[in-house]
Amino acid sequence: MDPQLREQTLALAALFQALSEIRRTARHGQANSEDVGTCINGLLRPFEGSVGDAFGGEIRLLPGLQRLRDQLSDPRDAELTRYAVVLMHLERKLMRRRRLLAQLADGLEQAARQAEHFHPTHENVLGRLADLYGNTVSTLRPQVMVQGERQWLEDQRNAERVRALLLAALRAITLWRNAGGNRMRLVLGRNRLQQASEQLAREMLS
Repeated sequence: MDPQLREQTLALAALFQALSEIRRTARHGQANSEDVGTCINGLLRPFEGSVGDAFGGEIRLLPGLQRLRDQLSDPRDAELTRYAVVLMHLERKLMRRRRLLAQLADGLEQAARQAEHFHPTHENVLGRLADLYGNTVSTLRPQVMVQGERQWLEDQRNAERVRALLLAALRAITLWRNAGGNRMRLVLGRNRLQQASEQLAREMLS
């Protein structure tokens, strides 16, 4: 497989892994702690090497890869696609705001230090990331409107998890762009991405 395509596919898998856990939290008030931890690790770790390395190994992105494969083969699930489109738009806006980027970098560094004392999915870490999202990305428009059950979305811990995962999703989008991804390639290269996601999933499961 072309190395660039592999990196793009894994970055999109990370995006859809975060989005899947956002939806799970919003609809059911719970999440897969391991999959959430993978997303938060990818947000807090400095990027060195490959996308797989950033998230602790390619195998940890298997749930997102499977979600991406299903999304590409049957795009009727419009909710996650809508989140992805809005976040891609916000990520481009964010890259042009130096002050917000500096604030975001400082906040992520603080959260990373905090995670060393606790763990990436500890409520204190997620709370700090949620505040960081609120002070940076939430100031941009359009805002991401997460759908779900009111009782779960109004719960503080769930709300903080959702915001932290939105930051992780933005990180995945940045990695995707750095690997050469763009909206046009996403639209025109849908079949290639689907084949790549299927191939990578098979490799991980073999």
